[in-house]
Amino acid sequence: MRRVAFFAVALAIAVPARAGGAPAPFDIQVPLLLKALTYDRNLKTRAGDQVRIAIVVPPKAGRGPAEELLAAVKALPDRTVSGLPVTFEEVTADDLEQTLRERRWAAAYVMPGFAREEIAQIKRVCESRHVLAVATSVDEVDRGLAFGVGAQGGKPQIVVNLPSSKASGTEFDLALLRLARVIQ
Repeated sequence: MRRVAFFAVALAIAVPARAGGAPAPFDIQVPLLLKALTYDRNLKTRAGDQVRIAIVVPPKAGRGPAEELLAAVKALPDRTVSGLPVTFEEVTADDLEQTLRERRWAAAYVMPGFAREEIAQIKRVCESRHVLAVATSVDEVDRGLAFGVGAQGGKPQIVVNLPSSKASGTEFDLALLRLARVIQ
């Protein structure tokens, strides 16, 4: 019950409102993603002994968003999820399938700058390897990625694409799903 209360308080943190349901800043997204992973009943089965999160960058895009995400990660006081250490590693979309095949990964954080067809391919690769595809924009969750954190009405909003998250082998607890906007 304390976990649910903490999570509800975390969601109540004010985020500057932006037009059109814009993404939440990474210093809000990253802690909420890590907290949400504690609600995945299959995390240890999928991830193994470490929670590895790939940062998927477009081959021709700038590194700005990935650098912002890594800065948010470095600012975290504790980088563990359910007692497992958390690591982040940059991967280009071209190398994603091979990288996910080499080790067990919990999630793939998809940076902005991909075309719809590329997003669809990343989704397919993640689902085939049972890796949660995390969007930086809620719009990408609406288009099929499994999880994202956006800003709605000045507050963070977790969005879960249930079919995609299940296809990735993730089984989120009902306590998280009650707090999220769930896409059926």
